[in-house]
Amino acid sequence: MKRRLSLLVVVALVTAPQLFAGRTWYKAIAPAQKEAKTKNQLILVDMYAEWCGWCKRFEREVFPSQVFQDATADIVLLRLDTEDGKEGTQFARRYAVTSLPTFVLLSPDLTIAGLLRGYAPPNDFAQSLKDTRKAYSDFTRRANNETSIAKDPIQRLSLAKEYTQRQQYDKAEVRFKKLTTDKGIPAAIRDEAYYNLAINFVVQNKLDDAQKTIRELTGLSKLGESVERARMLSGQIYMQEGNLLGAANEFRNFKKQFPNSSLLPQIDMILPEIERRLASSGK
Repeated sequence: MKRRLSLLVVVALVTAPQLFAGRTWYKAIAPAQKEAKTKNQLILVDMYAEWCGWCKRFEREVFPSQVFQDATADIVLLRLDTEDGKEGTQFARRYAVTSLPTFVLLSPDLTIAGLLRGYAPPNDFAQSLKDTRKAYSDFTRRANNETSIAKDPIQRLSLAKEYTQRQQYDKAEVRFKKLTTDKGIPAAIRDEAYYNLAINFVVQNKLDDAQKTIRELTGLSKLGESVERARMLSGQIYMQEGNLLGAANEFRNFKKQFPNSSLLPQIDMILPEIERRLASSGK
């Protein structure tokens, strides 16, 4: 019985809200999301680690400040340790948090409203948060009034890209595909939609779908910035899959087909190393 009580105490300590710098900070996602949904508020997630000196500076200098308190008065606060091996680590992977300190601003359904990276003093951080919230508000307004841009392919493409940036991949995919099939879409916009659709697949690790999309694009267009970027992406996908021969062939063909491309310096850095590794393996 005592052991059971001890475990319950541990769970309570791990998941209970934390009174930190004058505000309640949650330490688990579920209760933070529950409050955000109840109050229809955003969630500000402080991604930290014990070794992060700049994170500790945030704790000392920014969180206790009145300007921070005012800027987050209508936001649910959540702190997650990126190295806890549990929820914090999983969260960091999900949202591709690779540097600290990083703050992830989320909607109640846990889609990305914005990212704030690096240390900033109280006034600067509050302004960055304000700007991020405004950008998200603008996005939601455009998304809710999408019919008003139905005849503007540039704005449609921009909105689709932003869905990818906010990790709403299914919504991005639908919009990119429509831009590749709708009649009257300028070729440059169509090609850029194809390229961004491939990117949308890559970030989800759907590499076969990405390569298929690139093949569809290059079957329609042989020249243009989007085609060059897509061919470069194809080589990078081969590298990610460990297919060095496929990558080498892609980059070699790229150099022949696009001798004046602005991407050549990158390929000239990558290709020699791939060829060296192929030679050492006897391929």
